[in-house]
Amino acid sequence: MTEPAAIPSLNISPKELRNFAGHFATGVAVVTTAHPNGALHGVTLNAVTSLSLDPPLFLVCLDHKSNTLAALLASRHFGLHFLSREQAEISRIFASKQSDKFANICFRRGVHGSPLIEGVVAAAECRLSDVCSGGDHAIIIGAVDNIHIFGGEPLLYHRGGYAALESERMVA
Repeated sequence: MTEPAAIPSLNISPKELRNFAGHFATGVAVVTTAHPNGALHGVTLNAVTSLSLDPPLFLVCLDHKSNTLAALLASRHFGLHFLSREQAEISRIFASKQSDKFANICFRRGVHGSPLIEGVVAAAECRLSDVCSGGDHAIIIGAVDNIHIFGGEPLLYHRGGYAALESERMVA
């Protein structure tokens, strides 16, 4: 197999790339963790995907400047939540810079202490498996220790706004 030819940079701006990426509909997720000092952290993201079934691994991407990333690296555990369509406000809270994001959030502690948000479609408890650098983000690989599936309709994000599934699903 031959190496692909180098692709010249077209100087795509962050705004242009964000606009392009926004055309891909994604689920809305929140990553939470508890710093060893007891402080709770969380952030909304949509850069998340299953990586492996055996072993069970998930991948999330967090900005290098994120307080949640620093706490996650210190704790080595995190909760991964897929929000329900009724949880747009929770998405906004965890996307904000407010100091106590958990003040009005119902949650319980997972096995390793990470906050697990109530009312989500599904949540996983993960332990840090690996970290890779990807530009201005860290690629976090989490080994899934526990899963909690509650069901319901997911919250989606598309072209800069929240969306929901149509009531009639297309046949695959």
